[in-house]
Amino acid sequence: MDTSTLLLFRDLCRTRNMTQTARAFFLTQSTLSKRLAQLEEELGYPLLVRSKGRQQAELTSRGEKFLVLATRMLELYEESRALKEEQERFFLRLGCMRSVQEAFLSDFLERFLVTHPRFSLTLEDHHSHEIRELLLEGLLDLGVVQIPYTGHGLVSQLLYDEYFQVVMKDPGRFRGKKELSVRELDARQEIFQSFTDGFRAWHDTHWRILDSKIRVNSTPTAEKYFQAPEDWMIVPQSVARAMTGRGFTAFPLKEVTPLHQVYLCWRQEEDRPHVMALLDALEEHFNP
Repeated sequence: MDTSTLLLFRDLCRTRNMTQTARAFFLTQSTLSKRLAQLEEELGYPLLVRSKGRQQAELTSRGEKFLVLATRMLELYEESRALKEEQERFFLRLGCMRSVQEAFLSDFLERFLVTHPRFSLTLEDHHSHEIRELLLEGLLDLGVVQIPYTGHGLVSQLLYDEYFQVVMKDPGRFRGKKELSVRELDARQEIFQSFTDGFRAWHDTHWRILDSKIRVNSTPTAEKYFQAPEDWMIVPQSVARAMTGRGFTAFPLKEVTPLHQVYLCWRQEEDRPHVMALLDALEEHFNP
């Protein structure tokens, strides 16, 4: 059992796609399948569910248990290599929504890593539900999400909350205004992203989703479609602040919006000191 095969297996568990993993490691799909079959033969039990026409990789029950072991083996391997430097390193895997990374995380982590030079951090972009699954599978240590996942082995804690604002690339006739009303916004010029169920419910009391210009699942994608004057989008306040740095104009709404809430999430049994150190630093950042 070699580390390269364990890396292949771990990546496949992340992507759930044979083609994507094979491409990432510059292998043919048949070579990847052969390597995984050899690992299964060595272990003596199947890791993957195999059936004709199956597109997504699915783990067997033993495969799910082995994933936790494989992840820890890879961490131990990296830690043993770090001993060459005669200094212990602490490995952390943090999953985060991209919008939160834009809003604060990059500045926070830059300071954190300067003050914690022995920490080795892997940062991954995911949606909240993806982060939940990766935490449960042991592929992430901490997650920043917008849904409070509590129970089923996970713990969540509120980091911060904020209202939503309207952003425009070209404000047109709204230029110079201090705030806008939902009644002033033309649904046909909306670029829509659903952040939470509560946000979607509030949104649908004012506009029909099918009237929107385009619907997207990430803010960076949305920014490409601000093409006409007064094209608009409603985003969390921190995202709006980041977008103003790229030439957008943000407007508070006259009407009260729901709160966008961001949570820190981790496994219930988590007690490793280096993971707790990052957790505590995040809490202190928002609750000094």
